Amino acid sequence: MEQQVKEVILNRCAAVCAVMVIVLVCIAGCGGAKEKKDTDLVPGNWIYYRNRTYILTAMDMKGTWTSSVRIADVTSKIVDSRGTAGGTWHLDKGQLIFTVETSDIEDVWKKNDTRFYKVLELSKHLMVLEGENGRKEEWKKTVPQKGKEGSGALNPIVSMAPYAVNLDKHSSNVQDRYLCLSMHLELMELMPEQPVPQFHPRARDAAIIYLSSLTYDDVSDFDRIKIQKEKVKDVLNPYMEALIKEVVIDHVVIAVSAAKVEEFMIEHRAAPSKEEPVEGEGAGTGEEGAKKENPKAS
Repeated sequence: MEQQVKEVILNRCAAVCAVMVIVLVCIAGCGGAKEKKDTDLVPGNWIYYRNRTYILTAMDMKGTWTSSVRIADVTSKIVDSRGTAGGTWHLDKGQLIFTVETSDIEDVWKKNDTRFYKVLELSKHLMVLEGENGRKEEWKKTVPQKGKEGSGALNPIVSMAPYAVNLDKHSSNVQDRYLCLSMHLELMELMPEQPVPQFHPRARDAAIIYLSSLTYDDVSDFDRIKIQKEKVKDVLNPYMEALIKEVVIDHVVIAVSAAKVEEFMIEHRAAPSKEEPVEGEGAGTGEEGAKKENPKAS
């Protein structure tokens, strides 16, 4: 009899323990599911507004972020753009943690800083954060706008007609060479209702003048082309409201014959740009040049 009582007690204890384990597993599972759900809500484009300043922060699924600043006037019209920053982010136990790896807007994001936010509210369109100083910030998620090409990319795209320019040479004995480029512009994220800026005709003129000043040595390999790509960005940005994030080179050919220049221009006239007319600059004689493709930095 006593043995039976002990067995009953042991069975009940085992049952209670099993129930407790199941409850704990369910609680842990629910907590993990919520954390996962919150993590899925964080990626996207967020805007925080303060004192006529819009701070735009794009966060991706890989755990990296980039941020830029727009300045508005009294009518809320964007009148200036300054600086960018970037780094990594992760969500841990209700805290959103930013690590700043690069920044030229130190008053907004200080380089090498780590910033901790308590997540008070997180939904598809709103994120309420509390900083370490106790100040609450409301971040609103924006819908990515489509560029002129109609793509749904995170950043608007502005296409350009192809370029063909005569490279400068220091001596008349040097062979004529022509730089042929097919490029497009990737812009920073725009504010809601902010139109994609038109490619100004003077921007094309400025690009042609700059590219024509280059010599063959300036563009003789991929690394040098990448350097020139950054300089082209500096040339064009004043005409594009300082909104160019990157100049992307899709195709580049260094030709030494008028036939190759014409071939390049015809190939890239297939889809003429809406921003600017297609033109062919450069002419000359000679033999086939060297061809380089996709020099875009990874």
